Amino acid sequence: MILNRLKSLKRLMRRYLLLSGILLFRCITFGQSYQVANYQTIDTLVDAGNYKLHFYIVKGRGTPILFEAGGGDDASVWTGLLKPISELTGTTLITYDRPGFGKSALDTNKHGLLNGILGLETALYRLGYDKDIILVAHSQGAFSATVYARRHPDKVKAAVLIDGSTSCWFDSRLSALQRQNDIDKVAIKTKQPGLYYQFGDLSANVKLVRESPFPANIPVIDFVSGRPPFSNARDIDDWRRCHEEFVRAAGNRTAITAYDCGHYIFIDNPALVINSIAKVYAETLDTKSRTTLMAKVLDYNINASNETKKAEALSRHSEDDLNSWGYSLLNEGKNKEALAVFKLNTLLHPDSWNVFDSYGEALLKSGEKQEAIRMYEKSVELNPKSENGKKILQQLRQ
Repeated sequence: MILNRLKSLKRLMRRYLLLSGILLFRCITFGQSYQVANYQTIDTLVDAGNYKLHFYIVKGRGTPILFEAGGGDDASVWTGLLKPISELTGTTLITYDRPGFGKSALDTNKHGLLNGILGLETALYRLGYDKDIILVAHSQGAFSATVYARRHPDKVKAAVLIDGSTSCWFDSRLSALQRQNDIDKVAIKTKQPGLYYQFGDLSANVKLVRESPFPANIPVIDFVSGRPPFSNARDIDDWRRCHEEFVRAAGNRTAITAYDCGHYIFIDNPALVINSIAKVYAETLDTKSRTTLMAKVLDYNINASNETKKAEALSRHSEDDLNSWGYSLLNEGKNKEALAVFKLNTLLHPDSWNVFDSYGEALLKSGEKQEAIRMYEKSVELNPKSENGKKILQQLRQ
């Protein structure tokens, strides 16, 4: 299960880097430094107590915006958004790697969601950003945003939650998910300590969020994806229902369904997210500054619309695009259609081991074991270093 999660994330990030490059956002792969042109940036490690947190900050003026990445991600997931948001708002943008992720260290004696927030608070204080702030969070990053907002309801001026996790959705699934996480984490203990403790701390983290509801005084834009990251209809329905309940709980919360978007809404439709961030930031400005910002937003939307069409044209029928499409169909339970897309990908890209690996995975989920074996054999033939492919083949042959 963990291998599939990580493989899906890598596919999304490859597609993300391609589209961001086309949109003239200067992107990089994980672990490297990156720059936002014409703005002062800080790439630093900050003492958070018994360990150091890695921060990448774009300096500006105004209410700072703090970005919380989803579970399994680090600060670099936000790379493609920093340049346009900086150019629109001119404010300070703060991204960081949570403990055990990216370049951040981890105190193995004090892990878990609350300790992570305590470390963040310490680091923000030392950086001088412990006053008013705006939160942007994706997926399980919404857990961190919720706890931070609960502890600082007067400092947090607004939040944008992007397909954020809710305790509501996890509650009925917690025991099963914790059991699966306890199995998954064994394979990643030494290589991915952040995920290891995140998996192990799931039950405690959900309990903390359940007991720390998001403050009703803070305005929120709450995104839910048009294609939630689940294959089970009940999981999808409950995900949407929990978001609806969250929005109904306070009159200053706005619900937005990101149609034709997967879980990484800011990758599938960056302009939608950027506009929403600009909107909540505008509310912190005086009338004159707000008018100036809205004029910039209009110019940005004209250019973004044109560049998006260009990106779509260039990426259409690419290997990653077809793979993403196939997995989307598979998650929606449209196995027949998914198999057709994966098969087309093998015909268009016969030298790619990854497309045969994906086709094998889809065949296996559809109950076509023998054909799946054939695809995995082809994948391993093209990439003899594919340990995952070898492991699955061994399991299937047994």
